[in-house]
Amino acid sequence: MLPFLILVSLGGFLSPPPKAWAAPEALIGEYRLKAAFLYRITQFVEWPDSNAGGEDAAFTLCVLGGDPFGESLRELTARKVGQRRIALLYPVSVKEAQVCQIVYLHEVTRKTQAELSSAVGDLPVLTVGGSPQFIDQGGAIGFVVEGGKLRMELNLDVLRRANLKPSAKLVEVAVRTLGAGRGRP
Repeated sequence: MLPFLILVSLGGFLSPPPKAWAAPEALIGEYRLKAAFLYRITQFVEWPDSNAGGEDAAFTLCVLGGDPFGESLRELTARKVGQRRIALLYPVSVKEAQVCQIVYLHEVTRKTQAELSSAVGDLPVLTVGGSPQFIDQGGAIGFVVEGGKLRMELNLDVLRRANLKPSAKLVEVAVRTLGAGRGRP
């Protein structure tokens, strides 16, 4: 049994998940927590104004490579990022992912990840994934499980290239960072 009565100790970053997420629904609980992290990350990353698209434009959260989240990600569409509503997209190609503000990569090949990094590298698109060494392979934020707790790793060079600015708090809670400097890009 996975120890997924996950109590996240990220300071004020994310509240502990409800006890209802405990095993035997460990995998469901893990993706509910990842969905919550994706939403909370939006509050700790600054996107350039040119990407805002106006008040009527949606903040687009995309999942590339299958949807492990189920309803937990769809629940985010009832929330907003600033004044913008959240829209979910499931692009089938890397090119389609260029319109996203966040792309979560699920079970994609290294080749697909490299193609996405190349296609969106200079665009203000935050790439997030849960595969091992995700940030080493060009992703911006990687989810890792350590001691039964969901943690994050950051690639500051990727964030800088995408013109995205993580808050000091986000950098502080990362269990590992890559790239020049430890502060804001």
